[in-house]
Amino acid sequence: MGFAPKFAFWFGWWAGIILIEIFVNSPSPWWLIYLSLPIGLFLMGYGLLLNAIAGRTLKKYGHFEITKGIKRPEKLVTVGIYSCMRHPAQFGSIFFGIGISLLTGNIYAMLFAGWYAFSAIYFILSIEEKESMKNFPEYCEFIKDRKPFSFSPRCLSEGIKALKSKK
Repeated sequence: MGFAPKFAFWFGWWAGIILIEIFVNSPSPWWLIYLSLPIGLFLMGYGLLLNAIAGRTLKKYGHFEITKGIKRPEKLVTVGIYSCMRHPAQFGSIFFGIGISLLTGNIYAMLFAGWYAFSAIYFILSIEEKESMKNFPEYCEFIKDRKPFSFSPRCLSEGIKALKSKK
């Protein structure tokens, strides 16, 4: 599967959350809005951080020759943030979407984000995993040592260390 269908999957979910906010009126209690705003900002920031670390790690360690643009890695990356989890960028995308829903303060958008997270995990584990196994035969061994996702701060630390180190 190419980049465009994957981008459409993620963007479609994010756009769906925003469209619910625009078109579905949900009178939310004031305390929910004030509570969800900082949590939403935090989750969006965390999601962007995971995406940035994962993307830069793939660019640094996943290609034989660094080029401009987004392209599939040529080799399996097992260092940095990938030493802790298999899908950090996608995990970050889930947090980003949940963060968007919390920023709206709309209960329906938040419920939709729950379905979004569930379907995203299914998408990652059923489509992304199969594609990785097909592209990298050693991936079958790689998945034995790593969870698909991790909340551990150690993963962020490992990711930052790998980006700072010389290749």
